[in-house]
Amino acid sequence: MKAGLNLWTLLGFEYAARPDLAWAVGVAKEIGYDGAEVVFDDGLLNPRSITKEERLRIKEVGLEIPSVATGVFWKYNLGSSDEGERDIGLEYVKMGLELARDLDSDVLLVVPGVARPEIPYEALYDNAKVSLRKAARVAEDLGVVIGVENVWNKFLYSPLEFRRFIDEVNSDYVQAYLDVGNLTALGYHEHWTRLLKGRIAMVHVKDFDLNVGNIRGFRHVGKGSINWPVVIKLLKEAGYDGFLNVECPPEFYPDLEKPAYPQDGIRAARDNLEALRKILAG
Repeated sequence: MKAGLNLWTLLGFEYAARPDLAWAVGVAKEIGYDGAEVVFDDGLLNPRSITKEERLRIKEVGLEIPSVATGVFWKYNLGSSDEGERDIGLEYVKMGLELARDLDSDVLLVVPGVARPEIPYEALYDNAKVSLRKAARVAEDLGVVIGVENVWNKFLYSPLEFRRFIDEVNSDYVQAYLDVGNLTALGYHEHWTRLLKGRIAMVHVKDFDLNVGNIRGFRHVGKGSINWPVVIKLLKEAGYDGFLNVECPPEFYPDLEKPAYPQDGIRAARDNLEALRKILAG
């Protein structure tokens, strides 16, 4: 397996000025990662503002870009009862897929839907499924897989339901983006990995401290409750041998009150690569 760096690890989830994506990919390369996961949003890193020239500069760094990630689908809910909101979400799917294609990436991370009390669960499920079927046609045309990520969205929390959802979308271009840290407080990675065999397109790695048990429990790789050798073993048994993308910003240091960028982001990237390499070495 290969070690990838999600750029939120370097940049954090919020930034005062527009990040230089090519610089960030270059830092990942210098540290020793095998690849970098480029990120976008609906603000400073809106895909419309990532020009052809910038996309070329990112590629010219010479580091593989296995995937592209975004958090926009928390805001533009693909399972919403509002068709206009879903349409905006689908437009961001299209722009994300085009960005991934231009960077020679294999996978675009997508949050399939976000539960809200005013949306009946069955409507959320059906709307999200219809949205992903529409998105799958674009993904197929562009040759990029949509990776449906398991997140804390109060939706698809059972691995059986998650698998059923993907199977009902019924496209080779819609698979799972497995985030081991995200599911640790909600279930057992052993169940998810076995049930998603043959359907895992990409993997996020971060740790989680079950003694904390809430949103503050996320930790850097090897600093939480996850048995990583078992994770790796089961991923291999499930037929996965791709990237393990580190998504561990400096906010995951429990004793760090306010991260300083870029230095704390670089430190987090280095620490997590060292931990991941030790795990992969067995």
